[in-house]
Amino acid sequence: MRLRHAFGLTVAAAVAALGLPAPATAAPTATATTLHVNKYSPQCSDTGPGTYAKPLCTVSAAAAVVEPGQTVRVWQSGDTGEIRITRSGTPEKPITFLGGSADTAPFTRQPVVGGPTAMNSFTLANVHDVTIRGFRTLAQHGVQVIGSSRVVVDQNTFDRAGTRQVSLRVAGSDHVTVSRNAFDHSSGLVLDGGSDILVTANDFNRTTDAGLTATGVADLAVTNNTFALDCFGGVNLLGASPRAVLKNNISVDGNEKSIQADRPYCWEIAPKAQISVSAEAAPTATVDYNVVRPKSGTGAYAWGGTVYPSPTAFAAATGQGAHDLDLDLEYTTSGYSHPFNKLTTAAAGAIDSGDPTAPGIGTDLFGQPALDHPDVANTGAGTRDRGAHELSGMDGATRLVVTGETAPTATGPAPLTVTAGVDFRNTWGTAPSPSVIDFGDGSEPVSTTGTVRHTYTAQGVYTVTASAVDALGGRAEGAASEVRVNPNFPASAGLAVTNAGGAYTYRFTVSASSPWNPLNGTVDFGDGTREDVPSRSGSLVHTYAAAGSYRAQFTARDESGRDQVVVRPIEVGVDPLTVLKPGERVQVLGRAPMSVDDLQNGGAHYGEGVWAPFTAVGATGRQFAAGTVASVALGTTANGVAHNLAATYDGRVFIADRRMSDGNWSGWAEVTSPGSAGPLPGAPTQIAAAVIGNKLHVLALVGSRVHQATGDWSTGTWSGWGDITSAAGLADVGQISAAATGNGLHVVGLSTDGKVYVADGDYDRGTWSSGEVTALLGQAPDGYRIAQVTAAAIGSKLHVVVGANTNLYQATADYAAGTWAGWGSLSSATGPTSHVDKLASAATGNKLHVFVLALGVVRTATGDYDRGAWSGWGQASLASNAPDLTDLAVATS
Repeated sequence: MRLRHAFGLTVAAAVAALGLPAPATAAPTATATTLHVNKYSPQCSDTGPGTYAKPLCTVSAAAAVVEPGQTVRVWQSGDTGEIRITRSGTPEKPITFLGGSADTAPFTRQPVVGGPTAMNSFTLANVHDVTIRGFRTLAQHGVQVIGSSRVVVDQNTFDRAGTRQVSLRVAGSDHVTVSRNAFDHSSGLVLDGGSDILVTANDFNRTTDAGLTATGVADLAVTNNTFALDCFGGVNLLGASPRAVLKNNISVDGNEKSIQADRPYCWEIAPKAQISVSAEAAPTATVDYNVVRPKSGTGAYAWGGTVYPSPTAFAAATGQGAHDLDLDLEYTTSGYSHPFNKLTTAAAGAIDSGDPTAPGIGTDLFGQPALDHPDVANTGAGTRDRGAHELSGMDGATRLVVTGETAPTATGPAPLTVTAGVDFRNTWGTAPSPSVIDFGDGSEPVSTTGTVRHTYTAQGVYTVTASAVDALGGRAEGAASEVRVNPNFPASAGLAVTNAGGAYTYRFTVSASSPWNPLNGTVDFGDGTREDVPSRSGSLVHTYAAAGSYRAQFTARDESGRDQVVVRPIEVGVDPLTVLKPGERVQVLGRAPMSVDDLQNGGAHYGEGVWAPFTAVGATGRQFAAGTVASVALGTTANGVAHNLAATYDGRVFIADRRMSDGNWSGWAEVTSPGSAGPLPGAPTQIAAAVIGNKLHVLALVGSRVHQATGDWSTGTWSGWGDITSAAGLADVGQISAAATGNGLHVVGLSTDGKVYVADGDYDRGTWSSGEVTALLGQAPDGYRIAQVTAAAIGSKLHVVVGANTNLYQATADYAAGTWAGWGSLSSATGPTSHVDKLASAATGNKLHVFVLALGVVRTATGDYDRGAWSGWGQASLASNAPDLTDLAVATS
């Protein structure tokens, strides 16, 4: 057969035989007051418009284009490293980076920024009028603010601790506000130089250093913060720091009513005092209205080098701290996952006793104003509590329930309508206002006094939060279970039957795929007995009383109220090698890590509806050790022999053959020996194989170049390795796959930047032609970089399947018609895949079998081009008792 030049082909009008949708087209960029970032959105793209429907993937991309007055709303960040903020707002139009639910339920749904290996999460250098609110940072040094002005760092969580690291550092900056942040087992706050800095309403809990260390900061105000169990004390004010104000803080290290362990998070516990003020700063500093209780053996204050054991001694000696208190406070948590140090009524001295004139932002950690406790007499000039937490009668949610409108759980296909209801508890007897429910999908929060309906239109996982504010301004928050909105794909059921040892004992492995939550299913064994089994996946072992023909049936149920039924015929007493009988069969070769028997062979017979159990490759004479295999490949030649290939890390390639007629194995032989194809120029990172008649074409990816050798089983000879990269028009190859149509070999290459190439070797003419599929058809419609590729041929059609994020797409080249059909969403037809480590594919008749290896588990789905339908994903690992795998190859046998 003469191959046409692959990229003289035109895009077909009919997209795919299975009715898959046409490629998505890019939407025009639109200007908006809010730029959205959501890496989990299938439509995210860092070159997109940044709308909620088509968000950006990374905060860094938004930071590069954000304008004054805009808000960058971050749902989930795709950034793994530092986010540098280089653009500024104006005093009238600041730039805001907003994550989580800072307005309605702070400290919930906070997106994580900066992975554990990143040095910084955010770096703000030489900018002004920027706000960072509602994030959780995991970077080694958290947030850095350098040489900047009018910056606000508000309601974030810093919870990565390390020796001599810094969670938040502000250096050489002025008019900076650090407010309402949770420093939870973190490394604290460091201020280096600058002026006019406000640190207020923050919770410093178990920091590995001092809660706050400030050096050479002019006009610093530290007010209404809680410092608890910090390794080096609460506040260290060093150097020349004139006009500092320290008021309304709680700095406690000696809570005798709580269990105080040795605090393994402290690399050293050596505070001079809970509040330390240098000799240079002391003459102009103001300290008052604080609660200070030191750890036994340490001081309450270090003032100009002199240590004082208590507020009474400090006030008598210095005239400062006239209203400071020594209280043995008892804390409770606030209902969040963080161990916030929230006051109880027992801490009466700290309640309604603060200085209302102290600098601040007017609310506590959770956004509550000063509240007058009805049962505590006011001892200050106002009603402000000391510390970061204002005690409120709103004591949390007693009920926040979200259910599906037509199902008991809030899970189902889009559009999904749910019902939410919430009640709040108020211990002061003050009537709350209507509750505010935020459904977490970008819609406006809803005010309600009962239940409320809401419809989700887009796929995703959402967290519902609720808040209520009573007549005094007290707030309470609560969080519901997740709402999971799945793609609206057809429900399906799978049943695999394998011999479990003995003539009459079989294992029945079930799988089911549905956009709804699964319920239990039932296996009817066909002999008058049945047994329940979890619908999503599970297995049962059943022993028949006698040999014979049976029809097993699995009925899968989900919350939609509809059953999915699959039937499998069973010939009890049949030889387990049935899978090797002629018919619709596929052989599978897998690699298991950390195993002596690291090469595993299995297979499926689609005509018989059975899987062969995975067993160790039985070939003798193995010349390589377990754990040294880098990649595997598989191909079956026309003489009925399955050729199993293994490439090792030292650059060798080995082959072992299995006859389909009797299942017997040959011994291992080295392809890269001088007597065969010869050595490769380096160690291959991947191998692939394709068969034309009795010729096995083996491809090896060495570096970014593709080498080929051919084994001819008619003559028993090997060609040498040839570098086909340039001749085939490939470039910067990171992955390879191969398939054959007629006498043509098709090599599919995936470049390291996500481009897909197809190179066609015409063995009639002895020529290569090639082209870039992604240049012709575009990138994957979801905008993610293509990360996996596989190919298989049915007749004159080459099917290319790619993985982008968690979605699979298919394009088809019809070499007889000279057309391409691309990219169609496989995931919308088969159901979603949560993760893709490796793709493989094979064809039987007019069916395409796609295999996915995800976190060690093999799943497979089949496209039947005669019926125009796809099956859902079946868990081949369960059906075949496969171990966890790290690589696999498949071939029609």
